[in-house]
Formats: sequence, C-alpha cells, structure tokens
Amino acid sequence: MNGDERMHDDGDDYLWDHSGQVDPQVARLERLLGAYAHPETPRRQLVSSVAPSVTALHRGNRRHLRWRAAFAAAAVLMLCAIGTRTWYQQRLHWEAGRPWQVVSQQGEVRIDGRNAGPSATLDTTGILETGPATVARLRAAGIGEIALGEGSRLRLVETRSGRHRIELQQGRLWARVWAPPGQFGVGVPGADVIDMGCEFLLDIDAHGNGILTVRSGWVQVDNLRREVLVPQGTRVRLNGGGAAGSPHANDASQAFIAALEAIDGRDGMVNPAGAEVRALIAASRPQDAISLLSLLQAYPRLAEGPMFERMAHLLPGVPASRAAWEAGRIEQLNAWWAALPYPRLKRWWMQWPDALPSRSEKIAAWLHSPPGG
Repeated sequence: MNGDERMHDDGDDYLWDHSGQVDPQVARLERLLGAYAHPETPRRQLVSSVAPSVTALHRGNRRHLRWRAAFAAAAVLMLCAIGTRTWYQQRLHWEAGRPWQVVSQQGEVRIDGRNAGPSATLDTTGILETGPATVARLRAAGIGEIALGEGSRLRLVETRSGRHRIELQQGRLWARVWAPPGQFGVGVPGADVIDMGCEFLLDIDAHGNGILTVRSGWVQVDNLRREVLVPQGTRVRLNGGGAAGSPHANDASQAFIAALEAIDGRDGMVNPAGAEVRALIAASRPQDAISLLSLLQAYPRLAEGPMFERMAHLLPGVPASRAAWEAGRIEQLNAWWAALPYPRLKRWWMQWPDALPSRSEKIAAWLHSPPGG
C-alpha cells in the first residue's frame, strides 16, 4: 500500500472504529443523534472489543470491493461498446440488391403499373408511383425510412451495404436517415442530393425544379456547376439545368431571397458592388450568414465588394481581413464555416432521434404542406 492509500484509509477509519481524525460535520451529527443511540452497548466500546485481525479484515475487504467495483464497471463499458458496435454493423449491413419494404400506404400505390399490396417490395427493376391524396412509406434498407406524397415517381437505383441510391423523377419525398455521411442519396434531374445523416424534404417537378428543405443534420447537393452544403433549418432551390442555388434560412425575408436568387441566377457574374449585392446585404441578418458564405465560396470575386465586410460583421468572433483572404482564401472560408451555428457534418450519430420510428401523422402533414413548408 502506498502513502496515498494509507492516507485515504486512515481518513475513512473513523466511520468504522472511531480511530483517526474526526470530521467536524460527523461530530456534529453524532451530538445531534446521540440521544437516540442504543442504551446497552456504546458504539466505541463495541468497536474497541473487536479483534485487530477483524478490523484489518474490514480494511482489506473494502480495498477488495473497490477493485471488484472498478473491474465490473470496466467490464460493463466493454460489453456496451461491443454491443453498440455489433448493433451498428447489423443496422448498416444490407445484402446487395435486396428489395425495400413498403411498410404502409394510404391511397393508390403502383409498382410497374400494378397495384401494390400490403406486403409490397421495391427492387432495382421496379418503379413506384403514387396516386392522388396518397402517402406511401418505405423502409430505406436498414438505415432509415422514406415517404412519398401524391403524384410521385420513384426508382430504386442501387442498394447494398454502404451505398443506397434512389431516383426521384418527380413528386415529394420525405427522408430520415441515421447512417454515416454519403450512404444514402437521391438523384433528381440535374443534381444528386447526398445525405449527411439527416432528415429532409424534397419537392420537385418532372423537370427537376423544386426545393430541398433540411430538418436536421446536413445535405450536400452535387450538380453540374457546384457543390452546395445545406444545414438544418435552411432550404435551397433546385434547377433541373444543374444550377442549384445557395441555401437560405427558412425564415429569410422575401427581399433577401429575391436578391440571393438574382445572384445565383447569373452564376455570380454580377458587379461585386452592384445593386444585387447591395440589396442582399441590406436585407441580411446574422442567421443569413450561411447564404453569404456559400456565395463567397462559389463566387470568390464577390469578396471584392462589400459582401466580405458584411460577412465579417455577421461572424464577429472570426478574425477576418482582406490580406488574410488574399493569402489563404480556403483558411478564411473554413474558419467561417466552423463558426456557423450548426452541428458539425461528421456528428451524424448525435442525431440519434432520427433512428427512432416517426409518426405517420407528422409525415402526412409535411407531404401535404405547401412547397417549401
């Protein structure tokens, strides 16, 4: 036994045999409760009559119990880690080409033109279509679930462990996925919508024009011209020609959205100090920083105008200067991205509520709400 252990044991012995230094609070409690002590054998006399070997045994037993408790706690943690890892592996494993299950439907659902029954499945050779006032829910392999609203047309492109891809040719789709980033993706005309461990709502027409709204986590939109990161609480307009816009907060003002779409509509080829940029800055708020940052990343020349100063003002905790921008634009962009008030991209496991079953009433409400709702 080392010195630290002897000090610890001596300090504790008063509670066992009244040896060692008494704590003032313990002495105070003894005085208050002394009137209720058993009248026959005082505790001090009883403990003093115990053989020294028995007292030593008590000390040895206490040390032994500490080691046993520590070992048991370590064993429990190890078993939990093994169990969690096994559960992850089972959840993420999916045999290549295995069909997806249609778990519920309200209204008319067809697969390859035939009415789908209550135990219908969708494989990589079929196309699922929904009729008027219809909601159909599918289990997305073992990593989540999707639901389709009326007038939707969906194809399962690929499904296997680590990669699941579907194609939404038109309609409205709700998806909630709990898996590492990139495992689930939705193809739409002109773009790919890649899940980063999240929940989102996608509404497009047959030409690929529509809106993506992210409810939790992040989504990445890859198209012919740029990659766009869309965090929770924001949405982005999609264009079938591959010209996805910049994300904006759900509650952004109409003036801000109009200015943002004007800049995106010209692929950033506007005067960095022109009317579009000035209108955007005038309508911007701190929660609109995601939009300005996306524009500066896609169109760096916009930093030549007042947008750079406005971005620095919206995130005052990040050092920013034009000299630093010119010396290392990527470093400045990364610093701003890290300062945004959103969860980090790789923390998909923190979105654990996305692994729980969802309420069909809420899904139906979302699918039937106005576009972008």
